[in-house]
Amino acid sequence: MIASPSLAPRHRSLAARRGLVLLLALLAACRRSAETSPPTADAPAHAAPSELRATYDLPADEAAWTAHDYQQARDVFVRLERERPDLLPRLAGPDAAWMQRLVSLTDIEAAARRTDDLDLLGAFHLAVADILQLYTGRALGPGDRGPEYLAVAAAFFVLSRVRLERLSGDDASRDAFIPARYHLARGVHDVLASALSLPAVVRPALAAATFAPIADRLAPWFLPEERDRILDLADRLAAVPVAPADLGAVRTAFAPDREPAPRVEALAEDIREHAERQEQLLAAVAAGAVEPLEVGGEGGQVRWAFPDAGFSAVFPRRPNAQRQGLVTADGVAMTTRMLALKLPGDASRLVTCSARARPIAGRTPADEVRQIADTMHLEAPRAIEVGGARGLEGALTTDRAHALVRVVAVGDSTCVVVIEVPLARARESAAELRRFVDSFRPGPVPR
Repeated sequence: MIASPSLAPRHRSLAARRGLVLLLALLAACRRSAETSPPTADAPAHAAPSELRATYDLPADEAAWTAHDYQQARDVFVRLERERPDLLPRLAGPDAAWMQRLVSLTDIEAAARRTDDLDLLGAFHLAVADILQLYTGRALGPGDRGPEYLAVAAAFFVLSRVRLERLSGDDASRDAFIPARYHLARGVHDVLASALSLPAVVRPALAAATFAPIADRLAPWFLPEERDRILDLADRLAAVPVAPADLGAVRTAFAPDREPAPRVEALAEDIREHAERQEQLLAAVAAGAVEPLEVGGEGGQVRWAFPDAGFSAVFPRRPNAQRQGLVTADGVAMTTRMLALKLPGDASRLVTCSARARPIAGRTPADEVRQIADTMHLEAPRAIEVGGARGLEGALTTDRAHALVRVVAVGDSTCVVVIEVPLARARESAAELRRFVDSFRPGPVPR
């Protein structure tokens, strides 16, 4: 999976900014992406718009785009993820011309060079990173839109290169330059590696053809050891049907004797230290994945449990399971265990149980429950009891979503159960919302 845009800690995940309300309580900070409204004016008579263009307010494909146009496109894509993921545009079909404009390397580089303000350039870069994350999820998850994933990745990397050029000339931007450079190098590696791991979706020949024309512009921003890893991938790609000319261009660009950009050479040790920390973070996240325990069928769905904690809930499909440890601001270790399932355009379900190694002095489990409910601004919270554990339950409604939330103190853990649906489906989904939160069981796994 591409690590570059999705792991920048100051900016997101996407879910933290516009997704599940649970993260409001866990992180106490959630920034939603701006959203647009469907157009009110009729489409021009000379252009028969696709369903996407007729329903959502996207930039026109006739004129040169600005940084704000790419941000506008990102905002619409955020809505599509929740409302109509099937309309995410392709390089073929009714939105092909518009999609070609979005991923045009010439256009995106021109827009970046016309963007004089570094903060605006950073927002532009983040917008395209968000778009890439959406296509990454489609390609590496359901196995869909592989060509679009490659095209958006190439556009993102060209934009990254322009931004690095700007940041490298400004000593005050050192702290932004180092992580941006890492995300570029790691991202190129991961995209090419995905062509080897998922060749039916991310076709190796297309991957090589996509990156051959831009390899020479990207390589100077790589450390020597990072260029070696790209060359290793090129050797592996040579074993599958890939055009020799494309592989030759990649190999020439990333040759061992290639001199890095002066800023990369000057900051090489700091860059290596940052890269090592990021790789450790990625390894820790990957190590947190565990296998949920299937307990048995229940009401047409399946009950799944977290293996070493015992809490369980009923999901329509196998959920993801994660165990993560961190040290809190007061220096106490805390472990969070999570079962999660997000169905694009449908309901999102999460159960998390977090336990501190030592409780906060003077605070009771009831205090913890109340703080989470207050942080989430639950509507009309009411007292509940679940398997002997006490807590609160309430709703949360935004302009786009409706959620039912349950917060329960279970021993030394605080568990939060959330199911969220698009606001338009809240009434028809009431029974499913109730069924999910009621399915939560603390304690031993039921047999």
